Amino acid sequence: MQINQPQYPNQKYKTQLCRHFITNGNCALGARCQFAHGRQELRTNPNGFQPNSEFNIPQNQQGTIPIKVQPVNPMIANYKTQLCKHFNPQTGLCKNGVTCTFAHGEQELNQINPYFQNQYMLMQQQIKQQNQAQVQADLTQQILIMILTNMEHIFPGQQDIINLLKQGQEKAKQGDNQGASEIIKLIIHAEQRTKEEKQQYQQIYNNAQRHYDSKLKEYLNQ
Repeated sequence: MQINQPQYPNQKYKTQLCRHFITNGNCALGARCQFAHGRQELRTNPNGFQPNSEFNIPQNQQGTIPIKVQPVNPMIANYKTQLCKHFNPQTGLCKNGVTCTFAHGEQELNQINPYFQNQYMLMQQQIKQQNQAQVQADLTQQILIMILTNMEHIFPGQQDIINLLKQGQEKAKQGDNQGASEIIKLIIHAEQRTKEEKQQYQQIYNNAQRHYDSKLKEYLNQ
């Protein structure tokens, strides 16, 4: 007896995991997506290849795979490694639906590949460092503009210095923190600077430094 084969839009239909679903937990195309939203939707590739074999899984000397690994994006290495608290096994429903990244039953559970987990942790650390460096650069830019603006009050009527301070502000606004800092040094370290002018600058600098430290601490405690 001939069995009717199910009809699919193309041979590769649902033979690979959807990158958007794996990365974000959802896909804008929904049911219209040609890719699989989870292992439960994967079907065998007609050419005999393993679906979504994006990563080479390490094998032992006997050639067997030592652990069960879900070949997912390392950025979500914990995908389906924990049971979902919102899944109702009696109804088969979860409030998060197909976007849920937790396992709906033990049959969906995956083991964490140590390589993926290490890559995930490394990426998270790099992202945090990059974000902190950017925050510090942005804070430095704000502080320099604050210092240069307040310094105008130290030199009332001295148009040549005021013009230099304006140039420094523009450099800071354009992201040239080094150039803005050089202008501050040029003015404050000039031989003609009086003790009073240096004291006023020191007060401005101290206030700016406290503001910087406070904002950075605020960011780090988030």
